[in-house]
Amino acid sequence: MTLTPDVLSAWGDLSVPGPLWRTLLRLGAWVEPVLVAEWARLIRGYSIRMGRVCTPGEAEAHLVWQEPARDTSLARLVVARLAEAGTPPVCVWSGAPLRLDTLDIDHALPWSAWPCGDLWNLFPASRRVNQHEKRDRLPSAATLARAREPILTWWRAAWDADPALAARFWAEARAALPIEADYSYEAAFSGLEWRRLRVSQDQQPPEWAGRTAPLL
Repeated sequence: MTLTPDVLSAWGDLSVPGPLWRTLLRLGAWVEPVLVAEWARLIRGYSIRMGRVCTPGEAEAHLVWQEPARDTSLARLVVARLAEAGTPPVCVWSGAPLRLDTLDIDHALPWSAWPCGDLWNLFPASRRVNQHEKRDRLPSAATLARAREPILTWWRAAWDADPALAARFWAEARAALPIEADYSYEAAFSGLEWRRLRVSQDQQPPEWAGRTAPLL
């Protein structure tokens, strides 16, 4: 089962206070481990009231936190498919053409600050830029704005051609970015800018001001 907005709405509505909802949006990547820990504590309390002793670690063993998998293989596969079709990859940060054997798939919002492998957060990038310049830094607002057109071009080329990938892109984007009914990549990019600002405010990672010289 895929938990789409339509599936969830069929089960009814739930009202959440505005401040709590905004906090969940801002700290979504860190909420699940807290919920797992609190659920384990609740289960231990239930077991005591039911006359059963829950041994230390027993509840936690059934609620093991699974670290997000840092997997970029799908994005790499799409890049290779586009290259075979005559659309060579381009680094979204420098605009330089890329070879398949020298490109990286970059997490625009760095994994160290926001562990998210959603399709909207994965971009083709020069290995030199990704590993030696940007690294685990957050792109500044100006840097992200400069990359707007390459990012939009990549999103359209990568995900529009396959209905399954397009559905996954929008499901992930709507879950993590403030996108309502406007299924446009421009709206998704605005959501990415909003998420970048939130990560900057909440996690305060070092920022990357972008390239200062052409990529040779």
